[in-house]
Order: sequence, then structure tokens, then C-alpha cells
Amino acid sequence: MNMIRVLVWEGQHDFAKRLERCLSQHADAEVIRYDDEVDHPSSTEAMDVDIVFISTTALRRYEKNHLAWKRIEGVPVIWVGSGEQSIYATTPLSERVVLPAYFNCASLSAVLKHTLHVVTQGATARQLPADDAIPLSELPMAKDGDFVYQSPCMHRLVGNARLYGALSVNVLIRGASGTGKEYVARLVADSHPEYRSGPFVPVNCAAIPDALFESLFFGHVRGAFTGAVRDHPGFLREANNGTLYLDEIGDLPFYQQVKLLRALEDGVIHPVGSNETMRINFRLVTATNRPLINMIRDGTFRLDLYHRISVVELYIPTLQERGGDEKWLLFTHAFRLALKKFSDDDVPFPELPSWLKDWVYTSQFPGNVRELFNRAARLAAFYLGHGALEQAECMHLLRAGEIDCETTGVCTPPDFSTRAEERSQVLDALEKNQWRRLETAEALGWSRKTLWLKMKKYGLSG
Repeated sequence: MNMIRVLVWEGQHDFAKRLERCLSQHADAEVIRYDDEVDHPSSTEAMDVDIVFISTTALRRYEKNHLAWKRIEGVPVIWVGSGEQSIYATTPLSERVVLPAYFNCASLSAVLKHTLHVVTQGATARQLPADDAIPLSELPMAKDGDFVYQSPCMHRLVGNARLYGALSVNVLIRGASGTGKEYVARLVADSHPEYRSGPFVPVNCAAIPDALFESLFFGHVRGAFTGAVRDHPGFLREANNGTLYLDEIGDLPFYQQVKLLRALEDGVIHPVGSNETMRINFRLVTATNRPLINMIRDGTFRLDLYHRISVVELYIPTLQERGGDEKWLLFTHAFRLALKKFSDDDVPFPELPSWLKDWVYTSQFPGNVRELFNRAARLAAFYLGHGALEQAECMHLLRAGEIDCETTGVCTPPDFSTRAEERSQVLDALEKNQWRRLETAEALGWSRKTLWLKMKKYGLSG
């Protein structure tokens, strides 16, 4: 590596000294340090450096100067901080790099290596986007693909997802059904300087047949069992050098959990029908809508596996927690997407009536973002077919299949503390839904398989 000049702008001296100490391990790194209590670097001086480290705390004093930083052509910026301040994260090529304030030298080295590599590869496209570093107060809406958000709680979530995503730690994502756990998982995966370039392998643990667990997770060789006509690598090997995303980890049977734990701890697997061991290396992200702590007390989830998967936990707020403004923002976004999807023509976006906005603001959407997108798609299809949004007809359409929270009392997955309480809640939900298992499972936020297992466990049949 050629000589690099590093500019450090940070008012907390302990952090600046630690950064300099780590960088001193590179004999070819020259460090220029600024103290935000005394001065701040000018854009002219910054043009003479190769990379810049700026603390989000320093920017609290110099908000206006922050807007000038994104106009420095060719200089990558690594923001150092935590929580919602990570909204400042920007680098060239629209890449986002955030270093946690409690970083170690290894994580610093990885981020530094990745950032300098990106800048070298994209030397012809180093101009920072003009709107990529606007402070939170000036950023009413943020968008990552279809993942649109506006509320402070979602800005904090996305900031933390990027922050911890840059570290090689296992992440557990908690959230009710339909909140967008896979979007957050992909955001975490895309934030890592190394694993982001590898595969992203999503697995729904609730859909894994018990008899095929080992074959699907650890792979098998040809002839290992009847029907094994070719080798199969298994999910863990498919995720090598990338991210393995295990959705609904709480639905994994207890006796299968120990097999997964052993593979995660040893870093090796034994494909079914093979005497060979194979090493695995991936980033693990898991998600659940189940209360794992209560499941541990209940004896249905392993404590040691929980400790392995939950080094960092991220909680996704429900739509109710995000507020009416964000619900309306998401609804209009979903309506626009549905219009484009359902029609080959370039249909103009209509003016949405005030009654619709009132309905969105006051609706609870127990199915969260998934339910909201479903309602928006229904309305878009109706509009394309009728050319208008008449309140009476539209309200009937929007309310079809709606779960009444006051009637069921279980719009969000319940947090059970005892077996007796869980049995009572399951029985209550079954009776209120006239023992229809699909409706009961949806009301409880479970899969049908989980509901069936609970009914079997508590001797409930109907």
C-alpha cells in the first residue's frame, strides 16, 4: 500500500488517540488531527488527504460545515458514531461506511481496506451525491429500495443496522410478522466490508421438513438416500463468504437447534452420506416474531443457541409505533408501486382523497407493512378498473379480511410468561376464530405448523 494521509476530526481525545494508535501500525499512514473544540478542517486541506474520519459528535457543532463535506470530490469519509447519528454515513459511490465509537483495530483495518479499495476501483466516479448526507432534521423520508421510512425510531433502526452490519457479529432481528425483517437483514448484510460481496441465503426455518433438516442445512452427497441423485451443498455451504439469513428461528424444532449450534460453534459440517468435514465461513443473521426469552423459560428454545445468535439485537417497530405519518408515507409509496406493476401504461398518480388518509392514519394494520401493502394493492387494482376512488365501495374493499383487534385481542404476537397462560391464550384465539386454524395462526402471529404443535402440546383439538 502506498503512503496514505488520514485526516481525523474528533473532539473526544481518547477516541482520537485510539484511532492514531491503530493507524500507527501502518508505517505508511500519516495522521492529521483536528480538535472540534479549537478548530475544524477546511475543504482545501481535506483535498490533500486520502481518507477522512469524522465523528458524528463533532458535527453537532458544525452542521453547516457538514453539508460542505459531501462536495469534496474524491475523498472518502468514514463517520464514527452510534445510534441515530449514523444517518450521516456517506462515502463515494453512494456507499455507506460507519465505524462504531468502540471499534477495535481489526474492525478499523477491515473498514479502511474496503473503503480504499472502493475508491481505487471507482476513481472515475468519486463525486459524492448532492443529497446523500443531509442531517436527520432535514431528511423527512429515507428510502432503501422498497424499504421506506420517516419516523425517528426507524432512522435509529436503520442507523444501527448499518453500524453493526459493518462488524463481524451475529445479529438477531426481532419484530412482529410483516414488519420487514428481511429488508433489515439485507441492510445488515450489505453493510459489511467483506461479506457484502458474497451470497445472501435466506432460509425460512418454519418451512423446513423435520426429515430433511440435515440434508438441507448441511448438504448431502449423491446416493446418500433414496432420491439423492446429485450432490447438494446445503444452506450453510451456499452462504460461504456471504450471509446466512435464518428467518423464524424460533420455529426451529428444539432437537434440531443443537445440530445447528454445533455447526456454528465448530465452523465445520458433515454432509449427509459423506465421511468428509467441510469448513464454513459466513455472517449469520437471524429473525423471529417469537418471544425467545419466554421460550427459553418454557424449554422450547436453547439458551446456548440464543447466546450464539444474539450478539446484537435489532427491534423493528410495528406500524402503530411508527405513527400515522409513516403509515401514510408507506401507503402512498405502495399504491404507486402497485399502479406500475398492474398496468403497462404510464398511469398518472391520482390525488388520493382525504377520507383515505384518515382511514390509513386510524387503522391498526395488525399485519404491519405486509398488510398495508396488500390494502394499497387492492385499492390500486380497483382504481385501474374503475378510474375513481368512491368511498363506499373502496371502504368495503379495504376492510375485507380485516382482523378486529378488539374482537380477537391478539393482533400482535402475545408475550406468554407461563405454560398455563399460553394454553389459555391459544384456546381463546381458537374459540374466537371458530377453530379455524389459518385465521387463528395469523391472529397469533404464528405459522400453521407452530399452531398445530402448540395444539398438540396442550391437548387442544376441534
